Amino acid sequence: MFGRSRFLSFPLVIGAVIIGVVSGKAIFGVPLEEYWKKKHEEEAAASAAKENDSTSS
Repeated sequence: MFGRSRFLSFPLVIGAVIIGVVSGKAIFGVPLEEYWKKKHEEEAAASAAKENDSTSS
């Protein structure tokens, strides 16, 4: 249709992957770090509360 008779070249694919990873980190990096930090804090608090309940029984 557009004259493409071969598959994509390996360097082109690698370049696209690198660009995608870098741009994804730039766009979603900070919000994801904040989310995981908050998630780990909640899990730590939940495990501490669970540990507290089991020792008090």
